[in-house]
Amino acid sequence: MTAADEKSTDSRPSALIVCNGQAPARELLFQKWSAVELRVAADGGSNTLAALGLSPDAVVGDLDSLQPEVRERLPPEAIFHVPEQDTSDADKAIRHCLDRGMAEIHLFGADGGRADQFLANLEVMLRYSRQTRLVQWTSRERMEFVHDSWQETLAPETIVSLLPVFGPVQGVVTSGLAYPLEGHPLIPGQPPSGVSNQVTDHETVRITCESGALLLCVQHTPDAGAAVFSR
Repeated sequence: MTAADEKSTDSRPSALIVCNGQAPARELLFQKWSAVELRVAADGGSNTLAALGLSPDAVVGDLDSLQPEVRERLPPEAIFHVPEQDTSDADKAIRHCLDRGMAEIHLFGADGGRADQFLANLEVMLRYSRQTRLVQWTSRERMEFVHDSWQETLAPETIVSLLPVFGPVQGVVTSGLAYPLEGHPLIPGQPPSGVSNQVTDHETVRITCESGALLLCVQHTPDAGAAVFSR
């Protein structure tokens, strides 16, 4: 069995959220669909799922994007209307998953096709990144925030980027990468750059940092895109 087929190695309950953005890669979504305990659509994400012949366990949001014909096919108990406008539908969906005790949440369609929506969803990920493991998937990469430490065995030559997008990250130490960091700070707008590092042969990549939130981007292919869940 490959990592693409496995649930979390420590059996932590996991969820999948489909947002109302750019439709996710079909193969990748279907890999994850069968590997999680809870499947949630953030409002209009339910339209994307309906087009793929999938029905979520819950639809969460202000429901202004949910198509009437899609809503008619959903059981009433699966619809969670959250009318407040202070937070996005992705935020509402994440809170729903947290209320259900999910320790890992995988986001699809959160890039939105617009830079402002993508950045806003990164802010949402940061907000909850100490409460749960949040991973955002696109057709080419996955992203998550690293606090304290992270590790994973990745295929040789995998492209990995470390970005201090929301402020300085102090004391970054890496191993398993072609260009290691040895206690360096990563500060927005200043060298060294953490973009486009590369996994060395047969290595477990390890990252630690003393303070701050480091955005980790790992490139993947749809047929090998599922995470190894060891930390």
